Amino acid sequence: MKSNMIQEELIQLDMEVENQEEFFQKMADKLKTLSYVEDSFYKAIKEREEEYPTAIPMSPYPVAIPHADKEHIKRPFIAFTRLKTPIVWKEMGNEESEHLVRFIMILGFVQEIEYLELLQELIAQFQDEEFMEHLCQVENKEQCKKLLLNIEEILS
Repeated sequence: MKSNMIQEELIQLDMEVENQEEFFQKMADKLKTLSYVEDSFYKAIKEREEEYPTAIPMSPYPVAIPHADKEHIKRPFIAFTRLKTPIVWKEMGNEESEHLVRFIMILGFVQEIEYLELLQELIAQFQDEEFMEHLCQVENKEQCKKLLLNIEEILS
């Protein structure tokens, strides 16, 4: 994973939202303000999530890994969010099933190969109970960034 893709300005700890739509609106506004995405990003990520849900029912914590197509991305990024309270999210590949998701990682890529490689790394780490407990306990953005960047070290 490229360490320059995870910036502290894109890490949100204990964000408070009522639902998925509010989450997407807050994050799209932030990403747009910081010049990571095009104006079309909010609509694109919302529509893509409706068509292809991204919750992954992992133990101990389900996670969501939403993304939009590359034409909505200005520069590559990974935006990590730990919600204060989990929200309902439909399962990837089984939209009849819903999960309470607290951890969300928006992926902004311009090359598909980057996305697939990182997705494999993330899924492996999100299945690790110790890693997830650390994500629950990080107290600031700096700690969170260091933990997320360790994914590369652990898997390489």
